[in-house]
Amino acid sequence: MPQYQVAKQAHTYCMVCGEQASNPDSLQLSFELDGEKGVTAVFDVTPRHQGYNGLLHGGMTSTLMDAAMTHCLFIQGIKALTAELVVRFMKPIQIGDQIRVSASLFGKRHGIYQLEAQISKGQRTLARASGKFIEPK
Repeated sequence: MPQYQVAKQAHTYCMVCGEQASNPDSLQLSFELDGEKGVTAVFDVTPRHQGYNGLLHGGMTSTLMDAAMTHCLFIQGIKALTAELVVRFMKPIQIGDQIRVSASLFGKRHGIYQLEAQISKGQRTLARASGKFIEPK
């Protein structure tokens, strides 16, 4: 996992995974390896993350899945930028929920990494995303 730590150094100030010392506003989400090409993290939804009363903001939902896909690439030692993110909101995410954010790498075509992410609570999928990422030149 040393390649993960090296790649993650590019995210020192990240609003999702940054350390408290570098970014006091960071969510400090910590991703773990899930299988060979996937990651997962647990997130507690609090009132500071809401959009509509009592619900997680859709932008935060998208951000969490984007971050999971980024960390999925970090696990492979890859630093890449989001080129496309398609999100499907399936069920509202409630304030107070503890959710699981996961992502996996499923392909690379023409230098573009293809990933999928999801947010779930128990066995229920609440949101899904697909993303395309490119390495900066």
